[in-house]
Amino acid sequence: MQSSAKAPLLILGAPPRGGNHLLRGLLDHHPGLLLPPDEEYFLRHLSRHPLVRWRGMLASNAGAQRFYRRLQKDGHLERINAGHGTEVFGTEDSLDLDAYYRHIDVHHRRWDLDALVCNHVEALAAALGHREGDGRLRVFFCALQPSQRDLTRVSGLLASNYAVRGVFLVRDPRAHLASKLVRNPNLNLRRFCRRQNRYWQEIEEFAINRGPALRLRFEELVTDTEARMREVCEFAGIEFQPGVLDYTQGGQISQSNSSFSATTGIDRSALTRYRSTLPEETLAFLEKHCLPELFWHPPGGG
Repeated sequence: MQSSAKAPLLILGAPPRGGNHLLRGLLDHHPGLLLPPDEEYFLRHLSRHPLVRWRGMLASNAGAQRFYRRLQKDGHLERINAGHGTEVFGTEDSLDLDAYYRHIDVHHRRWDLDALVCNHVEALAAALGHREGDGRLRVFFCALQPSQRDLTRVSGLLASNYAVRGVFLVRDPRAHLASKLVRNPNLNLRRFCRRQNRYWQEIEEFAINRGPALRLRFEELVTDTEARMREVCEFAGIEFQPGVLDYTQGGQISQSNSSFSATTGIDRSALTRYRSTLPEETLAFLEKHCLPELFWHPPGGG
């Protein structure tokens, strides 16, 4: 960073299948945000692996581009820009990758972890069209694996360089489990509960050690979208606009893989579908081993 004052940065996060993409789609074309077109991988990988951090700090200027590309799942940004991503938000040419790599080339410094972090964040901002003084808020958007303590690790890297605040989605463990079992039918229940509890605790630790945190219930985002999006905009310091009530990709109304649809709007059945898909013994196990704060109780018991 060129100034001693830290630039503000908003973290959007949730565990996989926790509602990340729903919130991302609602904020998709807000003019006050520098919002990446899809999930972040570079900082997540950098935060998890000490050896990777050393490789980045040792990388020469000639090898910097290769290092950054490799940590983005060996060319994730390029796949998005070519329109070849799967289950992602990016549309063709949604990023100026020449600007991204130009920034990497100019600002890469060896032996400096903070420089690695800032270089990527600022290069991504440049790829999104950031210009000095345009006033848009930088956004970090990523699925946060509790098993890897991603929320704690990644926010630690970012908080050293930016004035961070976080919006973290929380989903009822019963509905969350039902969603995850679609892709992982052999998921270990005890481990799942530990990770749910850990994620809740990581949000508390973020609020104590990193910056302001907003816990956003996925269920309330679905059932009372306007109120929750007004809350998100106020927390982020951006103007509420009616456009944040529409799920879009690249500014276009889109079919979601979450609880929004281009034709039918919000699918509220996703909130309680677990009642017909999870056996009673599984529900009892979750209620016994997950923190009570995690569970959503709809108004009126519906």
